[in-house]
Amino acid sequence: MLLVITNRSDLSSDYLIVRIKNRSIPFIRLNTEEYGIKYKIDITLSNTSSTFIINFEDGSTISKEEITAVYFHHPNPPILGDTVAEDDREFAEREILEVLRSVWRMIPEDLWLNHPKNLWRAINKVEQLTEALSIGFQIPDTLISSDKKAISSFVQSSEKSIIAKAVKHGFVNRENKIWVASTRRLSDGYLEDYESYAEIPITYQHEIEKAFDIRVVVVGKEVFATAIHSQAHKETEVDWRLGDLLDIDLRHEKIILPESIEKKCQELVRHFSLQYSSMDLVCSKNNEYYFLELNPNGQWAWIEQEAGHPIRDAIIDTLTEVDDYGF
Repeated sequence: MLLVITNRSDLSSDYLIVRIKNRSIPFIRLNTEEYGIKYKIDITLSNTSSTFIINFEDGSTISKEEITAVYFHHPNPPILGDTVAEDDREFAEREILEVLRSVWRMIPEDLWLNHPKNLWRAINKVEQLTEALSIGFQIPDTLISSDKKAISSFVQSSEKSIIAKAVKHGFVNRENKIWVASTRRLSDGYLEDYESYAEIPITYQHEIEKAFDIRVVVVGKEVFATAIHSQAHKETEVDWRLGDLLDIDLRHEKIILPESIEKKCQELVRHFSLQYSSMDLVCSKNNEYYFLELNPNGQWAWIEQEAGHPIRDAIIDTLTEVDDYGF
């Protein structure tokens, strides 16, 4: 039985499940925020065995021994609402989250497309850049700092424009809305006005003169690359993600990467013991490839729809052949 661990609003999981159903593969979807509403979990430990059973409200169950593969994509924290007194809610939600994390640990690691512990390690941008360098990728010169003197020195070290972005990611949740702190080019007066900004660490990079952005999706041994023609619009020159927010229809083009770059993409994903990851690259105007960042649990359905890559079939094929990972 294929276990799909996600949240009830995840469109990529919806899209994947359509294909799972078309291929008549047995599966169960587990929306993590619905614990206590749609299902509950029993964990049993003894001197001779350890197991768990997920009991769904419709009477169906799935045990640890029935799980043959796991797809894990953007789970959400549990939501208890009025089922628990407000004073106890934080404690109860924390306890449920710990039960879920315990279940993840009980499922053998070789059954996962991406085990959560590998995802949590892989999200660190500094390790990503460090490992990318070690396997031969080019990266933009980078500084992470909140010190004005260090930032000033970095700005003056190159005639190129300087890009500023979040150290982890640029998404902020405020009052049930998601705000995007986009990647930006520093203004001329940034350093003069520096004291007016919150003094938090920021990632600064020398800007690469782009021909186009590249979204790469690695699934198992397959590499799917898509050129995103961000330079066609001034608003998306620095951050192509603004295309969605500004309703700009950026052209996506299926491309084949040079073999050496493909191998580096695969090697970087293997470094983090992942079977799936997306990543962002840049092709410069000089036809040089630069690594920007890894998105180990990044969205992929829109790339399949825009460029025609068979990503969901590759995911399903990898999940149904977990014994052949080849690590």
